[in-house]
Amino acid sequence: MAVSTEPGPSASMNGDLVNRVQQLRLDNQIGKGGAGARGGSWLPWVLCGLLASAWAGVGVRSYQKGGQRADDAPAGAAPTTAPAASAAAPTGPSRGPAAPEVEAGALVTQLKGNVIPSLQITVSPRDVAAEITEVYFVEGKRVKKGDRLATLLDHLYANRHNTEVASVAAAEAQVKRAEAGQIGAAAKVAKVKSALASAEARLTRAIALQVRATKDFEQAKQQRVGGGISLQDYQKFDADKQAADADRVAAEADIQAAKREIEAAEADAKTADATARAAAADLSAAKARCDEAKRLVENCVVTAPIDGTILTKSADKGALVSPNSFNVAAGICLIADLAKLEVEIDVPERQVTKIKPGQRCKLQADADPNREYRGVVDRVMPIADDTKNVVKVRIRAYLAKDELDNDRDAFLKPKMSVTATVYESLFEPSPATDLQWGDEAQRAAAWGKAWPGKK
Repeated sequence: MAVSTEPGPSASMNGDLVNRVQQLRLDNQIGKGGAGARGGSWLPWVLCGLLASAWAGVGVRSYQKGGQRADDAPAGAAPTTAPAASAAAPTGPSRGPAAPEVEAGALVTQLKGNVIPSLQITVSPRDVAAEITEVYFVEGKRVKKGDRLATLLDHLYANRHNTEVASVAAAEAQVKRAEAGQIGAAAKVAKVKSALASAEARLTRAIALQVRATKDFEQAKQQRVGGGISLQDYQKFDADKQAADADRVAAEADIQAAKREIEAAEADAKTADATARAAAADLSAAKARCDEAKRLVENCVVTAPIDGTILTKSADKGALVSPNSFNVAAGICLIADLAKLEVEIDVPERQVTKIKPGQRCKLQADADPNREYRGVVDRVMPIADDTKNVVKVRIRAYLAKDELDNDRDAFLKPKMSVTATVYESLFEPSPATDLQWGDEAQRAAAWGKAWPGKK
């Protein structure tokens, strides 16, 4: 290190003072060797000593302050010298947001992050592609679930629905015809079964008459051999027996015919049943197609899927939108619930072991550091970012109940920069002042796993 041999500002100033003091000597004015000369010769030297001591003290103090600044500087940092003009710089209020103050206590970390909505949805038509005919929203509008956002040209889907309505009517008529055929077949089966029962009854009666006529004929035959009856009576018994035999044969034939008719009628009934079932199935399919066509017509009116605020508009009136195409717009707008916001911070890997779900946080937006929001570490993401050697952590923000009303959202906005201060203490919910998320009981159970022994 080169050492300068030129006299410094303090040395040159001391020399000037000495010269001035020497000019004040009165030796030439009061004479030599007198008492006045001896009394006045020591005064300049006393003044010089005092001045030299003062400047030496100033030098020592300057050296000590310079050493302290060098010790406070971070290792490896190059020493800097403030420009002379900085001494004359104005000392008014600094520009830009003030740095957030850190609360006293067990501080874990303080990192920058960004606000993100907990629930954010890109709204697009469901299963329909058409031209937008009307738009009923603007950016920043708060909507309720089911509110109409836009309408699409529905001519194609309405015509398809009308066609399916006609198909349903035709299928219903077919079902009615099939049901009528089913009823007729069932009636025919019942009729032939009744005829069979009658034939069976006649057969039973014919059998009984045949048995009786056979007995009478056998008796008459014996009596005729003995001469007990006349030939005419014998022939009558013979005729009765033959008639009874014929009746029995006829009754048996009727029974067989009735059975065949029953088999045919039952086959017709089965065919009618199958036709009726097919007609009913066709009707169900036609109704399903009609319901689907009706759903597509209804989907031409795009509604809000959640309660939230419109963040951005992706398409306007006259634009063609299609959720299944890459060549045209797929979404109409972006909607988010701004009552439930999170802050995402990047925690260095060497500090991530200090972060636990349930830790209390203080959130301050760079746009207004004087606004403070309560927060809680909700979850540590399961994967690290190897490009920055950080792990993303989500902090749940709790807004004040009185911050939201029917006309405005909270001060915090998505993508705002936020300073998150994490403390080594468990978050305490405050239902009286905080706007609740609705799942505090479940989340508290998840947070409690990171704090064994604490409630």
